[in-house]
Formats: sequence, structure tokens, C-alpha cells
Amino acid sequence: MEKLFATACFILLLTGFFAPVLASPQIVTPNPAFHFGTLAEGDKVEHVFTFTNRGDQPLVIDRVRSTCGCTGTLLSQKEILPGKSGEVKITFDSNGMRGAIVKWIYIYSNDPANPKAKLQINGVVKPEIDIHPGQLRFTGMAPGEKRQAQITLTNNSDRTIFLSNLATVPKNLAASLSSTKLEPSAAVRIQVALELPPGKNHQNGYVTLSTSSPRSPKLRIPVFGAGKAQAP
Repeated sequence: MEKLFATACFILLLTGFFAPVLASPQIVTPNPAFHFGTLAEGDKVEHVFTFTNRGDQPLVIDRVRSTCGCTGTLLSQKEILPGKSGEVKITFDSNGMRGAIVKWIYIYSNDPANPKAKLQINGVVKPEIDIHPGQLRFTGMAPGEKRQAQITLTNNSDRTIFLSNLATVPKNLAASLSSTKLEPSAAVRIQVALELPPGKNHQNGYVTLSTSSPRSPKLRIPVFGAGKAQAP
């Protein structure tokens, strides 16, 4: 009996010794991802994430950091008591973005097991002006050869967009517009011609033009030309 009593006391002593060491805050985010669906380019979306301190010590938030395109703001106090919850408000600005989007937000805290908790927002940004293809690539060109291709601009908005200041760089790259007026849901074409200069095996450039849209004031389309592979 004395041996059993001694063993029990030893276990209690160990428990009491390690309890302060094991005591710690624990950040838990029940819904760490938010899907915002499809946005028109230039639109903004807001979302509030909630997190809870499931530990037995106060959770202290050091800072909130996000990747480009969104900002994170801590709405609650920096110190979250055990069992209490906090909030982070995210504002995502889709200006200048297009296609599938995934952005991360990080909450830095004194949680020893998860000092950098991750949140995510994702969705699709639909460009006001769709460019297809987004770049032109000519391959297997002979020196002095000229190639042509078309780029299609489609207006996804509900207003007329006017196009101007079509320009190309370098001088052996040329472009012309089928129309300077881009109606809603309509398309215009850019005819592009690239000549590979004699003595060169590649030529890179771009086509630029201005628009009347404040969301997409300038478009820039890369153009690449490459010569035929050289024999070994």
C-alpha cells in the first residue's frame, strides 16, 4: 500500500511540475478559407475571419500580414483570453488582377504550436477587357521573314470602351486595330506583324494601347519571335 501511495504521489508531482510548461495559448480558425466567387476586375470584396483561443493562456496577436492584393485588419483586441474569440477583416482589391486568384493572410501570435496561422481567400477575377491570346509567340522564323497573327479584345463590361494610342516596340513590329470603339460584349481585333531582322535569331517586343476605362487604362501585350534552331 505504501508503495502504491508513493507511486501516486510521484505521478501527481510530475503532473504539477509539467502543467505550467504545457499551459499555452492555442489559436483555432474554424473556417480558414473564403471563396469570393467571380469578381469583375476592379471590384473589392470584404470578409471577416473569426478565430478562437482554445488554450489555457492568453493569446497575444503580434501582427496580421497578407500577400499582395489584399489587406488584413485586426478588429478585436490583441490579447485574446482563453475561450474567447477575435476577428480579422480582409479587404481584397482586384484592380489589375485577372483569372484564378489565391491569396494568403497570416496571423502571427504567441501560440507555440502555430505561431503563423494561415487564412486564405480565393476566387476568379473576370477582366473588363479580355485579351486572347495574352501574348504572341512566333517560332521557327527565318531571318528577314515576316509573320502575322491576330489578337482579340473582348469587352466584358456593360459600357462602351474607346481605344487609342496603339503603339509597338521595336520598329520591326507593327500593329493595326479593326476598330477604336469596343461595344459591350463585342470584340475588336489587333492585326500584328513581326519581322525577324537579318542576322538575329530572336526578337522580343510588345503592343500597347490606351483605353477609356479607368479599370484598364492601358493594355500591354508581349510579342516573341524566335528563329529556327541552329544545327549542332
